[in-house]
Amino acid sequence: MKVLITGINRGIGKGLVEEYKKRGYEIYAIGRSDPFDDINFYRCDLTAIEKIKEAIESFNSEFDLVILNAGILGEIKLMKDWNVKELENIFLVNVWSNKVLIDYLSPISKKIVAISSGAAVNGNPGWGGYALSKCALNMMINIYSKEIDTKIYALAPGVIDTDMVRKVISGDREKFSSLNRVDSSKVELEEGVKRIVQAIDRLDEYPSGSFLDVRTMDLRG
Repeated sequence: MKVLITGINRGIGKGLVEEYKKRGYEIYAIGRSDPFDDINFYRCDLTAIEKIKEAIESFNSEFDLVILNAGILGEIKLMKDWNVKELENIFLVNVWSNKVLIDYLSPISKKIVAISSGAAVNGNPGWGGYALSKCALNMMINIYSKEIDTKIYALAPGVIDTDMVRKVISGDREKFSSLNRVDSSKVELEEGVKRIVQAIDRLDEYPSGSFLDVRTMDLRG
């Protein structure tokens, strides 16, 4: 079994590599840095979308599973304080790089999973750029599901104790009350990654194009 994962240098991406290695998968990855020495890795900043085709072609392989994990948070601040350039930078990573990846990977992959977020639907103040990008990602996945044969899903991983989440909860909790809920609901990285993998195992039970949240899925059995 072959899995391709983007954004593996730390956090969820790194944990996913470790989990799928335990399962005996052959691991392929694209990202800015590689903390492993025994996987198939292509160094590529995904904002350089013109290099994505070369990265995929370098592997000369088909994939059983693709996990589009790479993403950025941006700042936690009021919507009025975001400028368009900042929003464009977040969309470039969280949406448009994934669009290019899907275009090249869907003909050679059995299943594609884009890591989304509950922020895509919660509408909490402060999450502006990130929430908008994940909402757009979800709709893009929905549209692709009607246009390609490859099964494709958007999956919210829940709140996992990563550098990104620590950055979030360090913000102004008086101004952004949702940060308290984020802090109180986070799970350890190992537990969170295992929950993601369990959820991915169950995705075939749902229609292609679905947006799912691991926190509301039945992962028993």
